[in-house]
Amino acid sequence: MVAGLAPYSVRAVPLAQRSLAAASIVAGYTIVGSVFSEPICCMIIVSTLDEDVQVSWDGTTDHIVIASGATVIIDFKSDSIVFPGNLGVYAKDLGNPTTGSLYVSTFSTSP
Repeated sequence: MVAGLAPYSVRAVPLAQRSLAAASIVAGYTIVGSVFSEPICCMIIVSTLDEDVQVSWDGTTDHIVIASGATVIIDFKSDSIVFPGNLGVYAKDLGNPTTGSLYVSTFSTSP
């Protein structure tokens, strides 16, 4: 323990990375990996795709656009909220990507 710092009671737990290759991204929503089995406190989405993609949390509603080559960090915990464990990340094409992948890295919490 570092002197002067109280021990933390909640720890970030990295979960397995999910990914979706360009060839699997089509006009309708495709899930990136699987739905989350536990609440997520932080999500990092990295696109190495050659085109933008539309992302949804429920597979139906358009939520955010991830630009080609972008990295998006969503820190739910900083706002004292978490991403529910029964949702996932879904992607659909906005311009027919042919190379790259969409990567989703997440962290849950553990007491």
